[in-house]
Amino acid sequence: MKLSDRAIQTCIFIVRPSKVVSMKSFLLSLTLAFLFIAPSDVFAQERAEAPVFADGDFWHYKVVEHGEYMKTEKELNGIYELVYSNGRFRVFKLERNQKKELKSGAGVLVGLFGQAENQQHVQFPLYQGRSWSKDYTFRPRRRDADRLVNAVTKVTHFGGITICLGTFPAFKIERDARFKNIDQWSFVYYWSPQTKSVVKYYMEVLKGEAVGSNRDIELIKFGSAR
Repeated sequence: MKLSDRAIQTCIFIVRPSKVVSMKSFLLSLTLAFLFIAPSDVFAQERAEAPVFADGDFWHYKVVEHGEYMKTEKELNGIYELVYSNGRFRVFKLERNQKKELKSGAGVLVGLFGQAENQQHVQFPLYQGRSWSKDYTFRPRRRDADRLVNAVTKVTHFGGITICLGTFPAFKIERDARFKNIDQWSFVYYWSPQTKSVVKYYMEVLKGEAVGSNRDIELIKFGSAR
């Protein structure tokens, strides 16, 4: 038996019962304090301010749309690159080792960064329980007139979301958008402070001519030119 072992064993033998109880009470109190304090420390981090972007930051997304109604010249199926440069986002469609910049029709992609002010898919700061309402003008596909849409958005959870790239901490955001009693869209998407963007997005048409149509968007690559 080592000296240190003997010393420890000796301490155990000579401690009076009352002090053993006191020690047990102390350890119990310490454990309870850790259990109550540690989570609050974690929860305090579940808040995200507006991210700061740097020139050269980039993200690649895969977009998949389903439903005959979605098949128009405005369909977004494919791989896209978004690059932050000179204070704005540039959107490119990647096809056969070529990059084609989109000058319009990319609002839904820019919205993944909270930069589409007219629709406000993301509103900072983000934290669980936050909600906001937004009215905006939107023209659905195959329609010849704009719709005044009301959208109610809620941050419902903070936790890990697993995608093809791995698992990321993210805020789960749910959104219900409606035009009168004619059209209705449901959105669920996850914004991660680690990527400074939405990492996964799902939209489904619940009511209207396009009912049943949906869109999946997932982050497949991100980084910085630096």
